[in-house]
Order: sequence, then C-alpha cells, then structure tokens
Amino acid sequence: MTPPVKGDGMRGLSVFISDIRNCKSREAEIKRINKELANIRSKFKGDKTLDGYQKKKYVCKLLFIFLLGHDIDFGQKEAVNLLVSNKYTEKQIGYLFISVILNHESDLMRLIIQNIKNDLQSRNPIFINLALQCIANIGNREMAESFAHDIPKLLVSGDTLDSVKQSAALCLLKLIRSNPDIMPHGEWTSRIIHLLNDQHLGVVTAACSLIDILVKRNPDEYK
Repeated sequence: MTPPVKGDGMRGLSVFISDIRNCKSREAEIKRINKELANIRSKFKGDKTLDGYQKKKYVCKLLFIFLLGHDIDFGQKEAVNLLVSNKYTEKQIGYLFISVILNHESDLMRLIIQNIKNDLQSRNPIFINLALQCIANIGNREMAESFAHDIPKLLVSGDTLDSVKQSAALCLLKLIRSNPDIMPHGEWTSRIIHLLNDQHLGVVTAACSLIDILVKRNPDEYK
C-alpha cells in the first residue's frame, strides 16, 4: 500500500519512494530511511515556516516508512494538525495517518475527537465522510462513546446527503459490532427503520446491514 500521490505533485515523496525501491539490500534501505527520518525530524523541530503542503509531504513519507515495517515515534502531532486544514488532500493525509499509525491511547486522542466533531458538524460532505471513515477505522471505545449520539443524528437527519447517510450507517455498524452497548434505542428505532424507504440504493443496503445487527441484538424493540 502506497500513500496517494497522483495529482498531488509531491515530487520529493515520489523521489524518496523511487530511492527505496532501487535499494539493492535491506541495509541500504535502512540507511536511506534513517537519513530521511533525521531530515523530517529536523524539519518538524526547527523549521517554523513549514506550510500545509510540506507537512503533508513529510507525513506521507512517515506513513510510507511505517508501511514498510519500520517504527515511527514522531510526526503524530503534525498529522493531527493537518485535520484543521480546509484543503482536502491535507486533511485526507492527516486522517489516513491517524487511522493507520496513531496509538489509540495517545494523548492526542482528545484533540483528534474534537477535530472529528468539527468536521461532522461542517457542511462539507467530503470532510464529513473523511471523519466517519476515521471513526470506523479506529473504532475503539473512546470513539464509540464520543460519537454514539452524533452518528445516529447525522444518519436520520433530513438535511444529510445520501452519500453521508450511507457512510454514517456503515460507521455506526462498525462501532456497534465492537461496542454493543452504544446501540441506538427509543426515538432512533423507527427513524432508522424508515431508512429502508430511502430512494438511494446505497443508503438502503447500508441501512439493511445496520438494521440486521440491531434486530439480532434487540429483537423485542425492533419486532
């Protein structure tokens, strides 16, 4: 798996990936990676003029290095900072890094959750879907408790776009599978069932999967 670079113009990332692929031995690869890690660490610590593009590029390099099987012990804060960007590619890389690398017990989790809440409340469906995907990918207890109300609300809202409803249903399904006690009850029951009448096939199929697990785990309420 390689971080998305097509169309981003991140030549430095492309050159680094090419260098790694051209290494003739494991030792040469490690030497090249250590050199790059030292450079990135220096940039993050000492360069106060880094813009969003440069931070995105370095975070992408760290992600690539991690996917090669090397440990990464820095860069988390810079990745989280990308979440506040209004540029899709920067926010996307921030969410990707967090979903793949960040330790779920990180001290940054509270800040991440606040940024996710901000995106869920935005009017940009692309940003909302990125946030939902991140919640589902992490899927830990803290995520489930933090968004147990926000996601059902987003799912049944008349203002929510179909693509977002579909993502919200699948995100809630993922959270319920690992945290059954966050299942929506009461007022949400009939409203979620009503999604079966939606005109969008993606919403209906996602709702079917969600309703299936809700019915199995609470048959009396959904009888």
